[in-house]
Amino acid sequence: MPAKILIIEDHPATAQFISEVMTLEGFSSVIASDGRVGIEKTGEEKPDIILLDVMLPGISGIEVCKRLKENPETSSIPVVIVSVRGSEEDREKAFEAGCADYIVKPFEIQDLIKAIRKHLTTEAQRKAP
Repeated sequence: MPAKILIIEDHPATAQFISEVMTLEGFSSVIASDGRVGIEKTGEEKPDIILLDVMLPGISGIEVCKRLKENPETSSIPVVIVSVRGSEEDREKAFEAGCADYIVKPFEIQDLIKAIRKHLTTEAQRKAP
């Protein structure tokens, strides 16, 4: 069964592009267009990893990450922030919220794929007996 990736991204073209690339890489993907829906879909879909934008309508990506990490049912899911905001302060806030990685847009698609594979492997090793 392919790894499931939840893409929480409010820009439809970006979300669709990432989803298509994930399909080509052998992953399945689900898209949420804002933070509130992203939190709901995390509970429903049980993704293996989450790609999360920071600048979302309603709830910011940082707040979404905090909420997911505070919930015992979702706390172990790796969250990779994918954002145009790339300052050191933005990165610090994201890592304090519990993200596993931070990728700045525009990004090289291979960098995103490498981060996803790294965190899926790390999570699988952590769960192994």
